[in-house]
Amino acid sequence: MSRTAYFRNRVFTIVRLVLNGRFLGRPVTGVERMAIHLTRAMREILAGLYPAGHDIDVIAPVGEAYRSTLPALGAPAPAFAAIGRLHGHAWEQTELLRVRPDSWLLNLCNMAPITRRRQAVVICDAMYIDHPESFSRGFRWWYRIAQTVIGRRAAAIFTISEFSRAALERHRLVPPGKTQVLRLGIDHMDGLEADDGILARTDVQPGGYLLVIGSLARHKNLALLIDAFVDAGVEGLDLVIAGGGNRRIHGNVVLRDAGNIRYTGRVSDAELKALYTHAMAFACPSISEGFGFTPLEAMSTGCPVIATTGGAVPEICGNAAVYADPYDRTAWRDAIRRIATDETLRNELKELARLQASRFTWRHAALQMLTALARHDGNHTLIEALERQSENLYNAPN
Repeated sequence: MSRTAYFRNRVFTIVRLVLNGRFLGRPVTGVERMAIHLTRAMREILAGLYPAGHDIDVIAPVGEAYRSTLPALGAPAPAFAAIGRLHGHAWEQTELLRVRPDSWLLNLCNMAPITRRRQAVVICDAMYIDHPESFSRGFRWWYRIAQTVIGRRAAAIFTISEFSRAALERHRLVPPGKTQVLRLGIDHMDGLEADDGILARTDVQPGGYLLVIGSLARHKNLALLIDAFVDAGVEGLDLVIAGGGNRRIHGNVVLRDAGNIRYTGRVSDAELKALYTHAMAFACPSISEGFGFTPLEAMSTGCPVIATTGGAVPEICGNAAVYADPYDRTAWRDAIRRIATDETLRNELKELARLQASRFTWRHAALQMLTALARHDGNHTLIEALERQSENLYNAPN
């Protein structure tokens, strides 16, 4: 019997999984996007392992916003239950806490019921500690208390880079050696059809703009990039700032304006892919990042990247970017001028970017998480099957 047939006919002990679906009611930013694609990939793996049918059930507060976003988790839509009368943190800490105590509760967006043990929690970073100026006092206070308890009580803690793992341990949010690093995916960009109409709506030309994803968080360093762009004075080049921010969390931030700076506000995924695809280059000026979704998304479309040396970005982008110190306005000015005037450099970066992005897949991240939970339960048959899938993924041609 072949190994493929062997695993297909093997009976696996069911790993019972329930997803904390609170994030489904929020606008999709980096952390929500991670949760959506990681859940989809885990569901696909489980569907292949359990012929009789096995899935991740979704639990969320009562409200149509949660139910309407279920299709984002893949087809067929997962089983869904809306429970309780509360919302937000109150719902999470009380009504969600008691749901199916024999199941693994998957919390993929930084927060979880603080006293539950049988749960897996993804804590992306400790940015609110390292850069408190970007967050309100109430937000910092709650997250510091809650994540410190979660880091000790939850059975499994994950983060998204070695940089973030070190930060969680340094700030004593998680005991040393407990955190596991997930290598996240970026291949969700492959299936998106770009909406090129965003260029006309933004009044920019293909190859005629530098793109940045905007955020009001001060550690995103958008003000420095804008100043460097104006200083660079590249004729015929616009700066497109896509996205938005939460002023309640990040406070009031005033950004400089100029005739060649375009603010798009929030854009759809299809519009964002078009902006990446047609940009002269993408800029990530953050003082720190726990992972680096946006530069990696840009790379997946072949867009050259100017990246910060801060946080996990060099770890994620490797040799496929031009780097500049996030505190050095002159370095950013020079990097913008260099990439705008050197076509050979841009072409080299395009090839390196696609190769680097191809190394990050959601299936790999999902296999990492499922294997860790199976190890915790001592589910050796499932571990063997998941490790076999990981071997096949590594050995597949790029």
